[in-house]
Amino acid sequence: MKRETIRLWTVALCGAAAFALAAPVMAKDIVLKPGGAVDFYATVNAVREVTVGNPMPGLHLDAKVKGRMMDIYIAPMDFVAKYGIKVSKGDEVRIVGQVTLGEAEVVLAREITTGKFDDKAGFFRETLTTYLRNDDGPFWEESRPGPGLTSTY
Repeated sequence: MKRETIRLWTVALCGAAAFALAAPVMAKDIVLKPGGAVDFYATVNAVREVTVGNPMPGLHLDAKVKGRMMDIYIAPMDFVAKYGIKVSKGDEVRIVGQVTLGEAEVVLAREITTGKFDDKAGFFRETLTTYLRNDDGPFWEESRPGPGLTSTY
């Protein structure tokens, strides 16, 4: 009887320890607060071009993040064309960026990585990462050097 009690407590403690160690991984939830940094994977639901004369003209993606649709601003269309940024509906992407501080909730993409989520292996297989901006601002401004493009075939 005593041996079973010890075994039961050992299993319970191991389970509690495993949960405590896994909690930070499970907590990698996307925090969508204005001005906050984000890093998430999503499937593109729509690709839109916002015309010049409107706020944030250029390539926008719509993707479901935390159960709600988000507008993800990539870059102006001339920059998109120059660096061959190609994203289509149904593509899987990783977005690193920041939520804007305006009325509308828009994610300003800092980098976009295209690829495919491998369900069997349980990870994202990257194909191409395009860096769009850094702490100093977007790379498409005249005085800025171009972005770094990284192919990870």
